[in-house]
Amino acid sequence: MTSMLIYTRGSAVIEHGETSEVFEIDEDEFDWEPIGGDERSMGPETIYQALIDHEDLGELRWTMSEYPVGVEGPKTTDVGKHKLIVDVEFGLEHEPEYGEVDDSYGALRDFLKANPIIAGRTNKARMVEMLVEWFRQYHEDPANETPYNGREGGYLYIHGGPYSAEQELRDNFEDIVLEEVIMEAVTEIQEDGTWDWAPSSQHPAKMASYEEAMAERDQEEDELDFDDLREMASERTPSGIGTDEERSMRADILQKISAARSEMPRPPSHGGMGHNNPPEEFELHGQELENAAQSLEVIETELANDVPDVEIVAEQTSFLKTALGWAAGKLDTTIDEFCKGFGKTLGVAAGGAALALPAGILGTAYWGKIAALFGSLKGWLLLLLV
Repeated sequence: MTSMLIYTRGSAVIEHGETSEVFEIDEDEFDWEPIGGDERSMGPETIYQALIDHEDLGELRWTMSEYPVGVEGPKTTDVGKHKLIVDVEFGLEHEPEYGEVDDSYGALRDFLKANPIIAGRTNKARMVEMLVEWFRQYHEDPANETPYNGREGGYLYIHGGPYSAEQELRDNFEDIVLEEVIMEAVTEIQEDGTWDWAPSSQHPAKMASYEEAMAERDQEEDELDFDDLREMASERTPSGIGTDEERSMRADILQKISAARSEMPRPPSHGGMGHNNPPEEFELHGQELENAAQSLEVIETELANDVPDVEIVAEQTSFLKTALGWAAGKLDTTIDEFCKGFGKTLGVAAGGAALALPAGILGTAYWGKIAALFGSLKGWLLLLLV
């Protein structure tokens, strides 16, 4: 069942019983509250009252009942010894339907601006509640996550802020809702004594801060090469081994190693070539082939362990880099550009490939597989070391 609201519209005009002075009581001064009721045959009866203590007129009282639920009952207006010239309109009506309002920062503001009739029909208590809920969704007590440094004056609002409840509500809703609504919402928000607020995880300022931090981190990770990761592995204890994410990445790497090794020529045991055909221009052979095959074997063995030695994997990946350097050198480019040339293999759009690879190297299947493997190994090492 759609919930019901008590509406108040217009103004009450009252003439003082002794002085004949005329006063106007605006609809915004009405604050309806339930004051009692009884259980009856068709459910509960609820009595509502709006009591106004006027400076000149004294107590003014409006009452109405709801029985059964959703049905408007008798209404009364009591202005005491004074004369009621014009009464306000008041009664029950269905709460406005707000439809789907998404969780974005400006969604409620935009909805209310686009639907002024709905905004105008919503009673003050409900509008206060909506503004308080909105503020608490996008702001939080700085004690939750904001770093604190007493020597520098307290909380360090590194993600934005501090925010004032009054200023935030005014900036977003001042041209939409009444002044009384904003100030009542501010009072409720600040009732626990918090005046300065930090952005929550849904606030645009904090989201932008996170995105900036992630972009900086990605840039820093892109700039790390395998020699850097090898040094990091020798200096710090890796974290995250055995997590679902790490185990999944490791299983993927083992599959890539198997796929690469199945395509590679076998190093000879007698010092000659691994097959009777002369080497192609871009085919790995000789010492480079033996080093690459040995590194792949060591990496595969280590990653198959329950707790792999990250330093050994980083070291052998650095050795594997030599083989990639051999192929990249034939194209007079860097290893990174060489790997980017296998755009589809690495999951990069083909149009973004930084290097047009010749048919000879594209026809040697293991180069694409090694390039993909190289990217996965870097991701695994970054997960554990950074």
